[in-house]
Amino acid sequence: MIKYIGMDAHSSTCSFCVMDEKGRELDNTTLETNGRLIINYLESFGGKKKLTFEECELSNWLFEITCSCVDEVIVCNPIYNLEYKRKKTDKLDANKLAKLLRGNFLTPVYHQVSDRAELKSLMSGYQDLIEDAVRLKNRYKSLFRKNGLKITGTRLYSDESFLEGIESRDFKFVGSHAYHLLQEMENIRLKYGSKIRSRCRKFPEIKNLKSIPGIGDVWAAQIVAQVIDPRRFENKYKYWSYCALVRHKRESGGKSYGSVKGWGNMALKNVYKMAGHAALRGNSGVRKYYDKLLSNGVSDKNAYNAVCRKIAAISLAVWRKKEKYDDKILAKQMI
Repeated sequence: MIKYIGMDAHSSTCSFCVMDEKGRELDNTTLETNGRLIINYLESFGGKKKLTFEECELSNWLFEITCSCVDEVIVCNPIYNLEYKRKKTDKLDANKLAKLLRGNFLTPVYHQVSDRAELKSLMSGYQDLIEDAVRLKNRYKSLFRKNGLKITGTRLYSDESFLEGIESRDFKFVGSHAYHLLQEMENIRLKYGSKIRSRCRKFPEIKNLKSIPGIGDVWAAQIVAQVIDPRRFENKYKYWSYCALVRHKRESGGKSYGSVKGWGNMALKNVYKMAGHAALRGNSGVRKYYDKLLSNGVSDKNAYNAVCRKIAAISLAVWRKKEKYDDKILAKQMI
């Protein structure tokens, strides 16, 4: 008999609901979020067991400790479970997860215990640092705009003398501390870069990914950390959808209602969007592909989006084939 276990996980407590194949509730309880307590509880049930919980900050740790004591672990996407949460308590959430697991209605999030999965934590920290630095730069620049000073270029963030143009003492005080915080964040960014390059040596696929125009150490490491295994994707179209590089049509009754952005991995979308910008500054086959699209009447925006998708498809191919990018192959495709 299969037991379906739903777990609603939080930093302090975890609520469980256990159901059998007929949908009967066998047990429900709430435990302290403690690895040994969770494992002992799961091991107390005999027979085949399936466990599910939603993707959250604890999901990597929970997946790692529970995958050895149950037959199957499904980390599900909480976005697709929103409609079932109109009435919400921890026990109700666990009960609903168990029901969805029993009915095979859950949308799983890929998880794996490996060095590549550990790399994801490093890249997540780097991404958080970059996002915080961008927000701080925007606030710092706004101080100058508020004082009627229009300064362009990146020198603003590396030359403190620009603060002398601000007359308000309060604004200058805020700006001075923001400037020094930016310098500290830049030093941390350089340390992250050194750590990432050091970790990259463990993954041979990163060298192949770096041969693609527009992709360097950091972007290659981000691709490996997010994808983990390229065999997850049946073809490039499904990979594009996962990377949020396509829009989904809305049709009903033979009528088209436009298109919408689908759910996707925003970290990978950012990688390929930035790689597209970098590749267009060079003279590689990717740039020639972009120029050919423009000559065929494709708009600049659509040509750029096509370049981003092309880089994504190439990255998936070189990783699968374990070989470096070759401009000649792209040239043949254009012919």
